[in-house]
Amino acid sequence: MKIRLRPNHHPMVLLRAAKIRMKNHSKLVTVISILLGIFLLIYGRTVFHVTGEFLTHSNFNFNLCKRFHQMTHVETKQSAIPKIIHQVFLNVSTNRMEFFKKYEPYRRSWQEKNPGFKYILWNASMIETLINKSYPSIGPLYKRYRNIWQARADIARYLVVHYMGGIYADIDITCRGSMEELYNEIGDKRVALNYTYNPFGIANDFFVASRNHEFMAHVLDGLQAADVLYFTPFLNSMFRTGPMYMLGRYLNYPHQEDVYFLQSSRLYISSENSDKSWHGIDGYVIAIIWNGVDSLQILSVILLIVFIVRLNKLLKIRAKLVKKSRKRVQFYDGSSMLPIMEEDAL
Repeated sequence: MKIRLRPNHHPMVLLRAAKIRMKNHSKLVTVISILLGIFLLIYGRTVFHVTGEFLTHSNFNFNLCKRFHQMTHVETKQSAIPKIIHQVFLNVSTNRMEFFKKYEPYRRSWQEKNPGFKYILWNASMIETLINKSYPSIGPLYKRYRNIWQARADIARYLVVHYMGGIYADIDITCRGSMEELYNEIGDKRVALNYTYNPFGIANDFFVASRNHEFMAHVLDGLQAADVLYFTPFLNSMFRTGPMYMLGRYLNYPHQEDVYFLQSSRLYISSENSDKSWHGIDGYVIAIIWNGVDSLQILSVILLIVFIVRLNKLLKIRAKLVKKSRKRVQFYDGSSMLPIMEEDAL
């Protein structure tokens, strides 16, 4: 039974037509429903988190949790940024000492160019002590990431800057200028981010904040909710604790006007030799696609795919019409044909 739908049809007619179509395609609907159910079972929390963090900007964690907000917004604006430089080394690989020595000149550059700053190199035991003493609620999450040192390093940098304030820099970043000049550029702002991460997100390899700043508390608040499953290890690192996580926290921060984005970070730091070994194969593939394909090329590929799909559909329709037309054609042999009679001449 086929129903030709018109705009003025009664809603019950439309509903009946939908039921008939669903019945005709019941197997397909069942398969799609099962696949959708499995997807939501695995990635339901991920979809909910991404929607709230990057699309609707719900500020859920900021408004309801506030576990680490020790000062009011006014107090955070008044507190000065201390002259402290933090670096974290948690690499637990077998060649960790070789890795550490490789970046010794980079680490030393921070001390040489900033004699008036206190320098702290945090190791694994120091971070665990800090968590047990001042951030026990972070402990279970930190332990869950015991085999993912990138996530632990991200959490550690957020903790130390929130706890003491100052500057955080990865150990593979070189200091090129005095941080006194950077503080002068920041002015009366109390948190500064470096929007330079490629392919996407806000870089968390270098940032500045005052002690117990509201934004850093906001970053810590969101760590539990961000612990969801993504499709590849690279995306897990990026969205759970890395640059995309920082971008989401900034988008949900209600006082974005207080955040200063560094305009001339290359005058102060250099990350040209930064270590990208944690990216993995999936990370390199995503970076190549992001860097090598611009928006026009992506649009061209999409249009080409649409054209191929439509052409394939038209060819199938044409083949069906040709097949039907051949069935209707009648063929006659010579014996069955009547002789052609010519008209007599006038």
